[in-house]
Amino acid sequence: MKLKSKKVLSLLLTLVLGTTMLVGCSSKDGEATTQDDSQKDKGILNVGVSVEYAPWCYKENDENKGFEIDVWKEISKRTGYKIEFKTAKFSGLMGMLDAGKVDTVAHQMSTTPERVEKYDFSDTYAYSKYKFIVPEDSTISKIEDIKGKKVGCVLGGNGEKTIRDLNEKHNLGLDIVTYDGVPMEKDVENGRIDIAWLSEVKAKTTIEQGKLKLKVADIDTGVYEVNQYPFRKEEKSKAIIEDVNKAIKAMHEDGTFTKLSEKWFGLDTTKEN
Repeated sequence: MKLKSKKVLSLLLTLVLGTTMLVGCSSKDGEATTQDDSQKDKGILNVGVSVEYAPWCYKENDENKGFEIDVWKEISKRTGYKIEFKTAKFSGLMGMLDAGKVDTVAHQMSTTPERVEKYDFSDTYAYSKYKFIVPEDSTISKIEDIKGKKVGCVLGGNGEKTIRDLNEKHNLGLDIVTYDGVPMEKDVENGRIDIAWLSEVKAKTTIEQGKLKLKVADIDTGVYEVNQYPFRKEEKSKAIIEDVNKAIKAMHEDGTFTKLSEKWFGLDTTKEN
């Protein structure tokens, strides 16, 4: 009887321990499911984009594509926000942000002192150098060579501000022409303007894809921009920025940003150097 009782007791203990382990596992699985579910239900983020800015963002076969689109799809996976893209010309994107029509803007947006006063920004996700785009047979090789030239830049962007600053700093006497959603590279090729002032990444991609008879002038002006995502200065934005920053940090650390940059640009623009 004693031996039988011990066997029964041993069997009961085994069953109890097994049940406890199953309950414990179920609890952990339940917590993981709850965390995943909560991440998947953080609401909608409206992201303003211009689809006339390949390879950062453009439309192909009625589908938004580009670096910014892939970045925000990845941020969505990592944060649980559902992303809805709202399109407009670049010059109208910040107005949409001010009016509350979008929560942020994804358009290689540069962080400037003036913008920092008005908006809260995410952490840095990319760096963009500005360069002069010239005809492929051009002999322009230094900043003085562009004196008196007709130069195109993007209306309302950091490019417009920086080329005007360079014009004043070096007394270049430039004839500055602004473009809004219309590719200016073709105008350089056709001779309508002498030079285009653009981000190096954008310019190289356009030249390669369009097989244009242009090149990036080998002039280091030291002008580059830090790209971050702007949000309205309000309480609602704080939690969103915190979530977005966690995703940005993780994407830098695990190499996702580098992969996306190399996919779209053929180089890593997500590191400062």
